[in-house]
This record gives sequence, C-alpha cells and structure tokens, in this order.
Amino acid sequence: MITSDIVVVGGESNADEKAMTPIDEYIIALTGKASPVVLYISTANGDDPLKISDFKNKYASAGCSVTSLTFFTPPFAHTYKTSSMFEKADIIYIAGGNTRAMLAVWQEFGIIDLLQQARDNGKVLCGVSAGAICWFDFGHSDSGGTFALIRGLGLLQGALCPHFNSEKGRKTSFVQLVCHERIHPAYAVDDGIALHFKNGRYHKTIHNDAACNGYSITVQLPHVTPL
Repeated sequence: MITSDIVVVGGESNADEKAMTPIDEYIIALTGKASPVVLYISTANGDDPLKISDFKNKYASAGCSVTSLTFFTPPFAHTYKTSSMFEKADIIYIAGGNTRAMLAVWQEFGIIDLLQQARDNGKVLCGVSAGAICWFDFGHSDSGGTFALIRGLGLLQGALCPHFNSEKGRKTSFVQLVCHERIHPAYAVDDGIALHFKNGRYHKTIHNDAACNGYSITVQLPHVTPL
C-alpha cells in the first residue's frame, strides 16, 4: 500500500529559510533516501530568485538534488517537462506567498492534477504558509487583503491556519470562522512548527521552536487545544 505523507509548516524565520532545520531533516527522512530529489514550486512568491536560491542551497547542503518549477521567469517549462519533473521528484515543496494567485496559476497550467497524482504515487508533499494551507479543503489566508477562508486542493480534510502565533488577528479570525462555518477538523500552526499527516490523518508535530506548537481548533469550548 502506498503511504501518503503531507507535511505542513506554519511559518519560517529568515534563519530557517537559509539553513537546515529539524523540520527539513524530518521531511528528507520520510523519503528513506540518502539523496532525494526535491521539486521546489515557488509560484506563491512570484518565483523570487533569492528565495529559490536560498532553498536550493539549503537542501543541497543536505545532499538533495533540487529542481525548481517557475512560471514567472524563463525558461518556461513545457507540459511534458513539467510532468517529468513531478515524476522524478521524491519531495514536492511549495513556497509561501499569495495563495489565491498560486492556485489560479496552477489551475491554468494543470499543476493541480499533477499534485493529486503525486499524492497517489507516494511523493512526500510539503510546504510553508500558502504551501501548507493549499492541501486542505480550506485555508486561512490574507491573500485577498483580509483574513478569510479560501478553498484549497482538498487533499486533506478540514481547514488549516498558519502563522497562528505571529500575525495579529489570525487566532481570533480563524476560531470565529471555524465556529461560524462549523468546520471539522481544523488545525492551526505556529511559526517554527510542522504537522505531519499520514494517509490523511494527523500523525505528528515537529518542532523547530520548542516554545511553539500546533493546535486542534473545535467548535466546542475550549476552542484551541494543543496537539
């Protein structure tokens, strides 16, 4: 039986973006390979060349082979090349940024189908912020200018909120929306925290920062419970 592994990261510090962390090491270990191939998809940040470079250098330092898929900077990948990049990857890592814009671009270029196939083929799927919430039915996002729930890919049930401890208004807004829409399950993650979902179910919390956590959010009191 093929195992589905999805790792969602609540947020990263500037230092975390440039150097390997316990979360990064955990993601690599899930492949069971010493030198896995990582596909980095930077759509949400507009294919920022500095962020692409930082990511490549970070994972290359751990022995990974890193490729990047870009839509805003040439050379632009042909459909068959894009499919090949997904097939060769052991890990698919989604960058943070504007979730709404990212999903719109993916829809246009057929990336959503490729991500679903990657899940079915046992690739390790992961991402931070926008790259975390996209896997769920709903994500808590400010990509429309105000906090709101937006529809995601639906590869994981329920809703996710990133940056739970670091962005003013996140916690109040997400709890209110979960209660109003009666969403279950619902999860929130602080910066420096990742949640691992195995075969669609919460499996484990991974810490870069021991002072932070992941949470289950419920309609019933208390609304916020550490995982």
